[in-house]
Amino acid sequence: MAGPSKVEFPGQKKQRMRARGTKRASAGVLKRLEKNLSDLLDDPHAMMPIVAYTVKRARKDPVQRSLKECAKVIAKKNDRKWLGKRMTKKRGDGPARALAGSLHASHDDERSMVATFTHPLFGNSSYVRRGLAKPTHLVSFQNHGHPRQRLLAWEDHARSGWWFFSMEDGIICTGSDPAPPEGWLQGGLADSPLKFTQKDGIHCSPSATSEQSEGVHLRIGDSLVILDESDLAGVAVEESVLRSVALRMMPPRLVDFAEVEWNWRPEGWPEDKELPSAAQEKVDEVVEAWLNLSVTDSQLTKALRKTLCLNMNEGCIIGERWWAMDDRESMIEAINGSPPEKAALELILSKALEEGGLHIRSDGSFEELEDDVLKLEDTSCHANLVALWPQWGDLVLEEIYGITGDEAEKIVEKQTKRKQGFGAFLKKMESERAEHVMLSRFPWNAGDMDGLCGHADELVRKARIDGVGSTITKAKKGKTPAQEALGWAWINVHERAESEGWHFGSDARDKGGDWVPALKALYEASGVLAEGGSSDDYVEAMRAFATRSGASDFVEI
Repeated sequence: MAGPSKVEFPGQKKQRMRARGTKRASAGVLKRLEKNLSDLLDDPHAMMPIVAYTVKRARKDPVQRSLKECAKVIAKKNDRKWLGKRMTKKRGDGPARALAGSLHASHDDERSMVATFTHPLFGNSSYVRRGLAKPTHLVSFQNHGHPRQRLLAWEDHARSGWWFFSMEDGIICTGSDPAPPEGWLQGGLADSPLKFTQKDGIHCSPSATSEQSEGVHLRIGDSLVILDESDLAGVAVEESVLRSVALRMMPPRLVDFAEVEWNWRPEGWPEDKELPSAAQEKVDEVVEAWLNLSVTDSQLTKALRKTLCLNMNEGCIIGERWWAMDDRESMIEAINGSPPEKAALELILSKALEEGGLHIRSDGSFEELEDDVLKLEDTSCHANLVALWPQWGDLVLEEIYGITGDEAEKIVEKQTKRKQGFGAFLKKMESERAEHVMLSRFPWNAGDMDGLCGHADELVRKARIDGVGSTITKAKKGKTPAQEALGWAWINVHERAESEGWHFGSDARDKGGDWVPALKALYEASGVLAEGGSSDDYVEAMRAFATRSGASDFVEI
């Protein structure tokens, strides 16, 4: 059944249909296409690959068959009717079909609508769509002046093992042997994002010299390309020296014939010592990935160095520096961190490395290794302690700070969850340890004396642990007349009476003034305790203070 008739309204604009993937060509595009097609029609033989290899069996040679079919098309280049039939044949040679379509398009007077070609590696272009040829083949013949796109017509043969090299004036096929023609490399380097200088077959990037042994050395045939690492690191991500070279051939597989040398070694590695074979193999894998265009120029140096360092199987490696295993003390010294952090890390490593090696990753994890090697990806003590703390934190608390049992487990668990900066955390542990040691030297514990002597003992201990300033407020807040008098004596012992004396009444001043010498002697005797001396002087000073003040809570030791 016929569909409903289309209704047209007065003033309605006519709709234009446009095939998907096409556009109306601009004046510049038309001018370029007309020139390309005109040149193709004038001399199509110039667009064919030059055979630079010995042909053994022409009938079984796919390139020879294509060239033979293309020759038939060229012979009919002015027969538009014949070209129209050839370009629509489903069977037959692909490049010949595309050549017929392109020659057919060269006879057209109207080319306002063109197809668009977009490719991340081979670039963008416009072409005239004709017949059943592949778009890439049509692009190749109609943009034969483009050093990359002209190779696309021969991509099927390249997949079968045949090599094509784009030169300034055309294409050279070297058969199944990837033998770059003379001058081919220079053309690729000229397209690269770096400006190279050339002398005696050596091509140097801007910061490189022909005598340079460092950097990346790329050898192609008799030519050597020296790439300074700083130049490579500065290449934009979307650009590539290697891609500029590789895309001037089909297939773009530099890995099949290019050789790369990279002589960098970690700082500290002996000059006459060969790299471990495992590390060299991993470096070769990165090089191969770069030659296959899977690693960008800007990331190459970083990837090579990281791969080499992380695959060492001997010694200590931190970042890009290496130490012998018996020189771990120098390695610890080179890590960023405070002395307590370094002491904790050194203790853990001495225990962890007793039965093998260790690899501490920058993501906060670690792996025990069979080889006698230590690998630290991060150069800070904190990052490495974060990874090691859950398993070895109790060792640090016991060996360095004397904390064991349930208390140690709670501290390990709390620090693991909080991930507090280990510098501050260990400083706190050191402070608590020092406080614990200090308190253990005093002959009385808190609560042993609950009167005036106990209050004086408390002030002395707090002053020795937290400083005199922390005791002034407590001294001013006496709850009894005796404690107020003790407070007045205390601020006089520490010469704070002028600034804090207004807090005290006359009774406290009168009574506490008599206690100042005894309290001062008690505080001075505590200094001997703080230095690890005998407690006898402190006990005698407390007895004297009890006698002078009339305190009844003195306890004999």
